[in-house]
Amino acid sequence: MKTQKNKGFTLIELIVAIAIIATLSAVVLFSITYYLNKGKDASVQGNLAILVTAGEVYYNSHGSYDGFCQSSVVANAQSQIPRRTGSMACYPLGICCKATADTWAACAREFASTDPVKAFCVDSLGNKSEINISDCDDSRISCQ
Repeated sequence: MKTQKNKGFTLIELIVAIAIIATLSAVVLFSITYYLNKGKDASVQGNLAILVTAGEVYYNSHGSYDGFCQSSVVANAQSQIPRRTGSMACYPLGICCKATADTWAACAREFASTDPVKAFCVDSLGNKSEINISDCDDSRISCQ
């Protein structure tokens, strides 16, 4: 008499397979989120870097930086920068920008920084630097 073997997987085998898949999914999801945030940071830095050249063009056309932060170039950069929730003095705008007759500075919050309170800053002197988010407000006129 032949004995029938059950075909299929045991409950333990299924649980182990599901646990392995869940672990791999968590690792992949974490990596994807990190690289998406790195892409957003590149967008922030690229859009702010454009403002350096645009500021010089604005100065040559108007004779001062007054009104530069309300110009269409800054508005376009603001529309291109991804939004991030959190506390920031000028968060609804996405970019903090301050201009006087002789100088201007703009900054925006970063996404993938190891320190979650960092912002990227550019100014009329061509400085590009990382600053604390608490220093990124509408009163800043230099990135130094």
